Amino acid sequence: MLKVFLAEDEIVMREGIKNNIDWQGEGFEFVGDAGDGELAYPIIQKTRPDILITDIKMPFMDGLELSRLVKHELPETKIILLSGYDEFQYAKEAIDIGITDYLVKPVTGAQLIGTLKKIGQKIEEERGKQKQQTPEEVRSAGRQRLFRHMVSGKHTYASVFQEAKELGLELIAEQYNIMMLQLFSEEKEDVLPEKIKAFEQELEKYMEQSGNLIVAKQGRAEYDFVLKGTGQQSLAETTEQVKSLLAEYFRRETAVEYVAALGTPVERFSELQQCYRQTNLCFSRRYSVERNQILEEETPGETAAEVLEDVKLGELNISSLSQRQAEAFLYTGTREEVSGFVEDYFAQLGDGNVKSIFLRQYVVMDLYVTAVSVLEKSGYKSRDLVERCGDAKEMAAYLTTVEQTREYIKKLFSAVLDLRSEAVDGKYDGIMQKAKTYINDHFEKDGISLNMVAAEVNLSPSHFSTVFGQEMGETFVEYLTRIRMEKAKELLRTTGKKVTEIAFEVGYRDAHYFSNLFKKTQGCTPGEYRSRG
Repeated sequence: MLKVFLAEDEIVMREGIKNNIDWQGEGFEFVGDAGDGELAYPIIQKTRPDILITDIKMPFMDGLELSRLVKHELPETKIILLSGYDEFQYAKEAIDIGITDYLVKPVTGAQLIGTLKKIGQKIEEERGKQKQQTPEEVRSAGRQRLFRHMVSGKHTYASVFQEAKELGLELIAEQYNIMMLQLFSEEKEDVLPEKIKAFEQELEKYMEQSGNLIVAKQGRAEYDFVLKGTGQQSLAETTEQVKSLLAEYFRRETAVEYVAALGTPVERFSELQQCYRQTNLCFSRRYSVERNQILEEETPGETAAEVLEDVKLGELNISSLSQRQAEAFLYTGTREEVSGFVEDYFAQLGDGNVKSIFLRQYVVMDLYVTAVSVLEKSGYKSRDLVERCGDAKEMAAYLTTVEQTREYIKKLFSAVLDLRSEAVDGKYDGIMQKAKTYINDHFEKDGISLNMVAAEVNLSPSHFSTVFGQEMGETFVEYLTRIRMEKAKELLRTTGKKVTEIAFEVGYRDAHYFSNLFKKTQGCTPGEYRSRG
């Protein structure tokens, strides 16, 4: 049975959900409840529920903060958020956290069970897929999760060691260090995976032989290493062996290059978080240094004078660096003109100057900020650009050569113009019409939700929420409430039905809640509205 936990500060509602549902009969196990997030979290850690039901607004620790903690500790746990009419702005934030579904209060037992069963089916499907994973995929995912827990500083010593034990790994040591590694290759996409697989086999072989290395793969070609030793000398030997392994392997495999960063050894497991931060800071230089080397804190980098040495300010056409010039093009230019504009832009910078990675970093970041500004003025969010061009981490990968930087800017500008055209062309007109039709046809159902309508128009809930607000000028809940209130006013004017009947007909099962909402949105009670004729 799937385990369910409830966090709700309203005693009546909490007791109602807990006692009025036949949990076992519906196929669930109710494992506990609490009146706020602070009380709930330690119980959740012990019971490890499959599904958490939580209110947004609770004292001491609210539902959003509880959800963040649970998603960090138990990423597989599904979360149902209970929200009031005035809390939809928080519900949108919760969707970004990873909320599975949310229900607007008041919530009926049937509505909640329907949502639970839908989520339960999703859990079973996910678990079925996990069973189909190869042992290597399962092992890789487990190590990746273990490494996150080791360096997060939010997990207890005992829980992380138990997690490692379940993966067949030993963490006990007198000294630790962290190394981070990324592979680079100009090979074709279909060739690189074979070379990566061969490299990973070498790592696995060394892991088994030494027992002092744990490897966690974090991306297609990125790895985190935890190095261990029974003392200073032991850790130093392990470190030198790993360095030699990398040097020897990539001396043979010339089609792939690497850059790694090595931290400073620590004696306590609790110090791994700081070691990771220091290593990651060092690792951030990997795009601006020579390949096939291991960076350490003392690794000399270019000084500011050396970075600027090749930049000849006299050759710069300062007007070409103006954001207004790029902004004007993004507002009025066409996709066909992108290549020519970028080529002219680079020519104005000067052939010698663009060879400076310092200047390229400045130019790319400046143009990226300009692009985001243009999009936001057009009603888009920065994440729309990230989806098409990647985040800052991916951006850095295009700074290695002048040509890569040039192509990235063309890609960036093309993405902005495409998004601008979509806004002008009314890309979402059909989607919004379909959504409005669905809402108008089903508003009387108390179970109608943003997730339900989003599924109807084949958009993710978060994307649908953003698009709906941009296209309609109001939130989903505001629109739904307006439609329901208009129908309620019609029934109050044209029928003699009781307020409880009207509330039910427009989608509210709680007449008291309906009356309060009516007064809040219309400025008077249902009875006062009817008496006006």
